[in-house]
Amino acid sequence: MPVPHLAAEQAALAELRSPTCATTTQFFAAHVLEHTDGEPRVHGVLLDGDMHQVHFRPQDEDYFLVVMVRATPDGWEILGARASARARVALSIVSETLGADDITRATGLEPTDAWSVGEAWTRPGFGPSRRTFTRWTLCPEGDHPGEFEDKLTRLLDLTQEAAPRIRVLADTDSCDVSVTVGYRGYTEQMWGVPIERGDLSRLAALGAGLDIDLYAGGPVLAEVP
Repeated sequence: MPVPHLAAEQAALAELRSPTCATTTQFFAAHVLEHTDGEPRVHGVLLDGDMHQVHFRPQDEDYFLVVMVRATPDGWEILGARASARARVALSIVSETLGADDITRATGLEPTDAWSVGEAWTRPGFGPSRRTFTRWTLCPEGDHPGEFEDKLTRLLDLTQEAAPRIRVLADTDSCDVSVTVGYRGYTEQMWGVPIERGDLSRLAALGAGLDIDLYAGGPVLAEVP
């Protein structure tokens, strides 16, 4: 991790130990964070211009809390705190006739997760059975911190060269192609799911539908004077 990221982490951790911003107290006082070696665990640092966004995750919650800091000649400036949804963005191809290897060969892309029709599997509480369909998934960024629209753009960048091949699958009766989104936010501060016009065109080029699942949870924000 670059040195500025490490310094930004330390500035954010210092802010959590001794809050100087009302929003730090407002968001973090209501939550118990995941810890590692006695310190709140940093799940990632994202850079937005000259602002470092240091991500923490509350225990038993799916979203992130963020401390925003900026380097100045006099040290690190604390800009405030906010919530950030955990967005999972994936290309999903489902088929009742093709196997996962068939889809990999057809697209020229390697999935991050896949199973094939006919494979044996066991569900908890049920006996052994066989898969009734194939699910091929490409989710390059997983559950790492990041905004939905940025993850969508990067997924479409990754699949753009293969778009004509994916469209062939989508235009047959053998496959259902979609971009699936799991958006898990903090009920006290939820953002939208914006899609730029260019990305809408690239979704159409894939022949893909868009499936967005929205979830909200978490405690009530702390009151601040």
